Amino acid sequence: MKKYNYRLTIRYIGTRYHGWQRQPRHITVQQVIEDQLKVLFNEKVTLIASGRTDAGVHALGQVANFKSSTYRKPEEIMKFLNASLPRDIGITKAEEVPLSFNARFSAKGKTYFYRIYTKPDPFLYGFGWYVSKRIDIKKMEDALELIKGYKNLKSFSKKGDYLREEIDLRELFLKFDGTIIEIHITASHFLRYMVRKIVAHTLRVGTGKLTLDQLKEIIEATDPNRGIYIAPPEGLFLKEVYY
Repeated sequence: MKKYNYRLTIRYIGTRYHGWQRQPRHITVQQVIEDQLKVLFNEKVTLIASGRTDAGVHALGQVANFKSSTYRKPEEIMKFLNASLPRDIGITKAEEVPLSFNARFSAKGKTYFYRIYTKPDPFLYGFGWYVSKRIDIKKMEDALELIKGYKNLKSFSKKGDYLREEIDLRELFLKFDGTIIEIHITASHFLRYMVRKIVAHTLRVGTGKLTLDQLKEIIEATDPNRGIYIAPPEGLFLKEVYY
C-alpha cells in the first residue's frame, strides 16, 4: 500500500498545554492536532516533531511530519486544520515530502529565543519572564561569550535526560531594547532545559548573584546537579527548525 508523508509547520501558544508530547492525563499540542488529523484522514495518525517543547513553551516554527495511506492535497490539510484547531494553534505551511523525511532526525539545527521583560506589562504576561531586579546587560553579554566557548553543556541539562554531549553552538547573543531582553540561541541540537538554564544562569550573572568564575566552574563540572537555576517556561519560544 502506498504511503504519503506530510510535513507541517506549526505555531502555538503553549500556555494551555502540557507541552508538545502526547500524555495520558494531560492535554498537549500533539494530541490536539492528531485528533483533528484522525477526523480528516479517517485513520490514526502519529505526528513526529522536530523535538518536544515543555509545558508553557511557545513555538513560532515547530515542524512535524506524519505518514498516511490516504492522499490529501496539502492546501486541504492546512485549511481543515486551521478551521478546526483551537485559536492558540495554527498551521502556517503544509507540504508533501519524501518518505525519508523525519522531522526529528532530518533536522540540522534549531533557533530558540527567550524573552525577559524588565518593566511591568500585562500584555507580556505569559510571554516572558518579568524580572524587577537591576540587570547589568554587559555582564550578561560576558556570560554568553563565556558559554559560547564550550561544546559540553551537560551542566545545563536535565539530569539523566541528555543525548549527545557535544553541542555545535552556532549563535548565542542578546538583544535589549530598553525594556525587553531577548536571548537567541542557534545550535545543532538542544538538551532538555538547556536554553532555560543558560538564561537563568546568565541572568544571575547580570544581577550580581553569580560571578563569571563561578559560572565557569559550573559549566566545566559537566554535571546537571551543578546547574541548578532554570528560567520559567513562558519566556521560551521555538523560533525555527533548519533542514
